[in-house]
Amino acid sequence: MEPISDPNVKKMVEVKYEIQMGQLLVIIVIGLLLAIGAGFWLGHEMGYTKGFSQVDVEKPAYCTADTSEGKVIVKCNELGNVSLESLCQWASPDLKEKVRLVLIT
Repeated sequence: MEPISDPNVKKMVEVKYEIQMGQLLVIIVIGLLLAIGAGFWLGHEMGYTKGFSQVDVEKPAYCTADTSEGKVIVKCNELGNVSLESLCQWASPDLKEKVRLVLIT
């Protein structure tokens, strides 16, 4: 006798998902390339060079700051706002007679 098949009984169908080694390697290589590309893009958008263009350097009035070429260069001229009269006021009378001050601007 043959077994009677019941129409209400569900059959289990097994689906096999197999991936070959070559396909797995292709997926890994594509993932690595996408990750490296995303890293380069993110580094370009939020990277070192843009950080220096947005930097604000606090400095005294007699100094200048340059943020070009990836470096912050601060140059100060402390005698920029000093007149010859104020230098003579600081010097002692003996020093005034021994030293001649010449400022070339």
